[in-house]
Amino acid sequence: MVPAYLERGHDIAVCYTDEGPLNRQPFDFPDKVPQWRLEDFGTAGALQRIRDWSPELIFCHGTTDMKFEAEVLKLAPGIFFAHNYVTCISGHKTRKFPEPAPCTRLFGPACLLQYFPRRCGGRSPITMAKLYREQAQRLKLMRSYAVIATNSSYLSEEYNRHGFATYRLPYPVFGDSKQRPRVIRPDAPRYWRLLFVGRMDRLKGGEVLLDALPAIRAGADRDIELVFVGDGPDRKRWQHKAERLQASVPNLRIEFKGWLEKANVGKAYAESDLLIVPSLWPEPCGVVGVEAGLYGVPTVAFRVGGIPDWLHAGENGFLAHGDPPTAAGLAEAVVRALDPKIHPDLCQGARTLAQSWTLQWHCDEFDLLVEKVIKGGFAGTGPAAGRGSGAISAANADKL
Repeated sequence: MVPAYLERGHDIAVCYTDEGPLNRQPFDFPDKVPQWRLEDFGTAGALQRIRDWSPELIFCHGTTDMKFEAEVLKLAPGIFFAHNYVTCISGHKTRKFPEPAPCTRLFGPACLLQYFPRRCGGRSPITMAKLYREQAQRLKLMRSYAVIATNSSYLSEEYNRHGFATYRLPYPVFGDSKQRPRVIRPDAPRYWRLLFVGRMDRLKGGEVLLDALPAIRAGADRDIELVFVGDGPDRKRWQHKAERLQASVPNLRIEFKGWLEKANVGKAYAESDLLIVPSLWPEPCGVVGVEAGLYGVPTVAFRVGGIPDWLHAGENGFLAHGDPPTAAGLAEAVVRALDPKIHPDLCQGARTLAQSWTLQWHCDEFDLLVEKVIKGGFAGTGPAAGRGSGAISAANADKL
């Protein structure tokens, strides 16, 4: 996004507090963008360089050093891009007991009383207390920003309920709107190919999807093949369950491909008829369905979190009830999406929506947001709201 911001006439500098995971490709910023890493310059040195650069706006995606972040916010008004839930001890905003379901509780001391009975996180009271303090500190610091940017209406509503001014800033899924071609499978008339892409843990809903397969197979007019792409702590459990299902349900095939490179994930989309996103927790956005849509692949998911921002029932897929999410509800939505009379229209609808989630859309909204913050259009508590326009100190991942 930084090159796109530069093309829009913004001056960008990047300061970061952490390199991020070793298996993640490092960001490659243009040479004209100043970059400062805390490890290289120290807190005082990095602050002095930012001060000398004289930013007029801070755009932060979250740092690992909140004390440093607070000092930077004294230099200019700020926008915080919230990608997840700081309003929850575990960050999942989900009650796991008796069954997983989204939580709408306001963050506060009462959450500590619910943490263990509702299985909101792990079983360590020490970890619970540590996470609570960290989230409380983060929320307090976020009060210093002029506005909280979010990538979904649901996330905006969550922060609004906690008293924050918010602005929906769409996440750019694609840098262009070019169509990706579907693969025409010669055996397509014989079976439907369903696809799951994501981390394999309980809240991603893989077991619920497996539970739904017998009803899906019974209601569909073709054989069913389900492909899992990804990995995670529950993969073996899901595989064992899949083996039992294949032995008991005729004309059902399930394959686990593990993690795939981006190009191969695209190939998996292109070869599929329907993406299933069975997440049980309120995904902040869950744009995997938009990614699939550029290949003309519709989606079925539970109505949770930010998913309804991009999944419109009857247009690019169907939504199953999400409170509580059930295998029966998911199966019903999948069977509807596989109706040969409407499936082609869903494929076209998926393409149409995906082509609107462009980098240009993000940048247009970003420019409007920057202008509004610079002009003091939000009732934020930042120390210098509305003091001028020009340079931006940008964040990306763990960068500020």
